[in-house]
Amino acid sequence: MPNMKTVLFIPGGTEDWNSRDYASVMKTIEQKGYKVRFVPIQWKRSTIDDWVHELMTVYARYDPAQTILAGFSWGAMTVFIAATQRQPAELWLCSLSPYFSDDKYLLAMQHAIPKWLGKHRFEAFARLDFDALAQTITIPTTILVGEYELASVKKRCQVAAQELANARLITVQGAKHEVDDPNYLAAILAL
Repeated sequence: MPNMKTVLFIPGGTEDWNSRDYASVMKTIEQKGYKVRFVPIQWKRSTIDDWVHELMTVYARYDPAQTILAGFSWGAMTVFIAATQRQPAELWLCSLSPYFSDDKYLLAMQHAIPKWLGKHRFEAFARLDFDALAQTITIPTTILVGEYELASVKKRCQVAAQELANARLITVQGAKHEVDDPNYLAAILAL
């Protein structure tokens, strides 16, 4: 009997377990027959390089062939970068954020970086070339995006689905940028 796969799940940027109903997200994934580990990230005064390092420290304890990396928003960016370094069995990107160097959304911020983003985070994001990184990922990738997401998030998810070799895009009807929305949970359950 094959081992049960483990899903390592990263929350959205600046979020922790209590920021939204992550318990329901984890239960939904468990209903699919997976073990789930919620991986908290220290978001404050850190960049995506730090977030990937935190994830990789946890991920090192798992067999990549038996692991699925999943993340929401900035968490989706984090698992995407981690998968370029050590490819898991699958990759689940929920509402992938548009903060790569080739995203117009990020480029529009270069002259007036929002305080909540910060200069160091902006610079770390600006070094991430999605097109180049996508070439290194060949594993099955599922990209979920809410029907009512910001246009920049929807565009990033559409482009990601086109550029990743083995990707499928699922538009979650009736959902916004909320991975705990009942429609989003139903889409995860239907994977």
